Amino acid sequence: MQFACWDTVLLLRVPNCSELPPWLTQFLESGDDVVKVTASFGVADKRKLQRSFNWDFDAKAVHTSYWDIAELAAAREIPQGMLKMAHHFEIPFQKRKDVGASDWESAGHKGLTAEQREYAANDAFFQLYLLGRLLQVPPLPEKKLLDSWDAISQKMEVSLKRVDNAEYYNKFMALRDVIRDAVDVLSRALGSDGCTNINELKQFKSVQAALKSMAPVQLNAHFLRQNSDVFVCFFRDGTLRVRLQSSESDEDVDGTETAEQDDATFLEKVQESLAAYRHPTGKKRKLGEPLWVPARAILTRAQVERFEKSPENSSIETSYDSEDGMLLRLARHPRAPDDLEYMDEHISKLSRNLDIDVEDAKQRLKSDEKFMQFWSLIRSVEVNSEEERAISRNLGARTQILADAHHLAKRLSSEVPEVSWQEAREGLEKVPWYRHLLGVYLSEGGDRNQDFEECFAAIVRVWPDVQSVQAKRKAKPECSRM
Repeated sequence: MQFACWDTVLLLRVPNCSELPPWLTQFLESGDDVVKVTASFGVADKRKLQRSFNWDFDAKAVHTSYWDIAELAAAREIPQGMLKMAHHFEIPFQKRKDVGASDWESAGHKGLTAEQREYAANDAFFQLYLLGRLLQVPPLPEKKLLDSWDAISQKMEVSLKRVDNAEYYNKFMALRDVIRDAVDVLSRALGSDGCTNINELKQFKSVQAALKSMAPVQLNAHFLRQNSDVFVCFFRDGTLRVRLQSSESDEDVDGTETAEQDDATFLEKVQESLAAYRHPTGKKRKLGEPLWVPARAILTRAQVERFEKSPENSSIETSYDSEDGMLLRLARHPRAPDDLEYMDEHISKLSRNLDIDVEDAKQRLKSDEKFMQFWSLIRSVEVNSEEERAISRNLGARTQILADAHHLAKRLSSEVPEVSWQEAREGLEKVPWYRHLLGVYLSEGGDRNQDFEECFAAIVRVWPDVQSVQAKRKAKPECSRM
């Protein structure tokens, strides 16, 4: 509990008290000759006094001796809340959230820290000081109260301590810039509906790094509302959401720049922006599969309008969503590998391995759904990237499966009539042993070993019950005994 007069603040620790000391009840129950100043004192405070100390404010206090600065501020159309009032009167009042949220309970044995004592003392002192400033704003109170304030105001002014807030201010503004950029990026992401929330912001890497280096400044609803010139906060589905205030200045500049570009140059820039785009939450895409990107994530409003009027471009796919608006997807990377060269390479390889003509090999590859899925992804990745290498390995695997299916069908034809290479392919794909051998062979290279032959022989023996094929167990090395 905190009590202040014009030159002294009393901090009373009461964590283990079940009743108030007599001198305090006498003070709280005194009449109009002693004015008591509170700040937003309400039902919750009264209930706490009753529950903790069995002291009933409504029954024992002289209500006319209590003046609440929140009520006085409201009557004068001045913002309520001590910080808002302090800003209104241009009073230097530092109220650090990290200290307010620190551990006050465990301080019972050790005592409060210097920062906690100052925080608690400021609360009580500024309540009284703000009362005086409010009394000077019409409607003016009775003369006796004004005279009392005049008698103590100079002493309170002397007690005000000017502190250098530059470090805190610089950290506050730096964090504000980082969060503004994060809100901008997250609000443009697919499914964001043009906004984000505090949890998503705290998971954003640049925000995490900033919060670590900028203590004691914290990211919370209070911080966002303090920066209402930048952020708009609102509730949706029970969650506090945040977006940036609307700004047209950047749009105008970008619009001028966009207008000066020809269509080909403009579309190349859009293509490059799509290629560089990464989901802000770090969400990974499936191998080679291009992401649908809200146009607002990479383009300004003027650029979106320009894109809508641009000639159709085969390298960029478009769609529309009721929440995210125009969506864009990269159909061809600006530095994509040659997909036709990949196709020719695997046609030639399959033709040589099976000793079949090129057209037959081409038809087999194009009829393989999985091969075509991987081949269609080649054009959306960058040449020499890890994604290209992964897709290339999968294309090699599909080509090898087709070759093995052809040979297996020939072997089965002597045992089981009319088994097509397509049926053999489906059978191979159901055998874990074969899939394991194929993976090792493709990753390590070299010649096909005896294990492949044993695997095929096992498949032929049990065909068509290929799922019963079990991998051969390796013999354990023998141990010699003395």
